[in-house]
Amino acid sequence: MEESDRLSSYPFVVVRVGCALCGRSGQYRLARLAAKFGPEIAMPDLLERLALDCPWRREPGRRPPGKYDARCGARFIDLDGPPRPPDVPPPMRRLTVIPGGKG
Repeated sequence: MEESDRLSSYPFVVVRVGCALCGRSGQYRLARLAAKFGPEIAMPDLLERLALDCPWRREPGRRPPGKYDARCGARFIDLDGPPRPPDVPPPMRRLTVIPGGKG
């Protein structure tokens, strides 16, 4: 496992989790997750713990879902797609840097 696969290397202060399948979502403070699960927890293990009550999740030891069966789609929202830190206040998200502008 790489260093970047651990909670301690998560790039934002807020950890957002969501599922496109069922629409569930949540956000957690990085420090609280580290205190509860430890900073060296693997990100896939953390995701599994956060999605324990997902109705689409299969119990350990049960047959894995088939190719066309619904499965838990929980993911770390901010690690997919273009980077957008979730912990920046909304008014600051509209600011842009203009190269060569006055400082």
